[in-house]
Amino acid sequence: MHRTMRSLFATVALLAGISLVAAACTPPAGPAPSNWKVRPVSITVVDQEDTDAGDEPYVIQLGFRSKLGVAGSTQVSVASQCRTGTLPAADTGRVGVTVPVPVGGADIAFNNVTNLDVGDLALNYAPLEILGTLTFVAERDAIFSSCAVTDLIDNALTPILGDALELLIASQPIPPTQEQLIKLITDNIGSLLGTIGGLIAAVLEGLGNPDDIIGVAAQIHLPTAGTLTGLLNSAFSLAGLFDADLGKGILPVDQLGTGLKIRVGSLTSSRVDIPLGIPGTEYVLRSSVVPG
Repeated sequence: MHRTMRSLFATVALLAGISLVAAACTPPAGPAPSNWKVRPVSITVVDQEDTDAGDEPYVIQLGFRSKLGVAGSTQVSVASQCRTGTLPAADTGRVGVTVPVPVGGADIAFNNVTNLDVGDLALNYAPLEILGTLTFVAERDAIFSSCAVTDLIDNALTPILGDALELLIASQPIPPTQEQLIKLITDNIGSLLGTIGGLIAAVLEGLGNPDDIIGVAAQIHLPTAGTLTGLLNSAFSLAGLFDADLGKGILPVDQLGTGLKIRVGSLTSSRVDIPLGIPGTEYVLRSSVVPG
């Protein structure tokens, strides 16, 4: 009896020891992924485009994401107030009026995003992602019926932007050192911004600007945290890519003048006002990043 009990206690102790060793050998869990949305909030009409009672400003958004070093990971999507049936009523946008964009009207969702720090990358918890939106702010002239302008932008820009991201981000081999990684990210985002500017110019020229695109706000988001955020922001600043003053055009497009704005930063809850305009017309887009 006593021998049986001693054997039982020994077995329990052995199993407990094995469990402790197994727990010690299990790698710690990485940062929990979260869901985000880039949500246009409103458009304020500073100087209206139409000569009638008011403008009809609305938003078309292209969302994109690509994982560094993960071929085939690129995704591009489109959301438009036209497609969701949330266009403003006729003559809503008079001078001084802020026209709200309904929730869900042109949201871009980014699900399962992980904000990574330097140590997280070193332990390969998840690949670093590049996320972003191109927000077209347009004034609806009703020259085209249905959502022809949204469809034209979608068909012309989505596949080319996807190819550019796959080449510059997803197909790039990950370098072995932190310094080389930072340089790769800044260099290739610089190339991506130049590519985006050229693509938008070509698309707008092909469209003939039928619905009067007043401006384009490009936002590049890097889901980072802690030290990595600081390192990247410093690198962007040195490279001349990061500009906290969104009143300055960093990447002008000939057809829009200073109508293209670039915002580069980590993916966190935020809200920003971005002035956009063409000669004779000025709007202010309010954009937000919200949990979702």
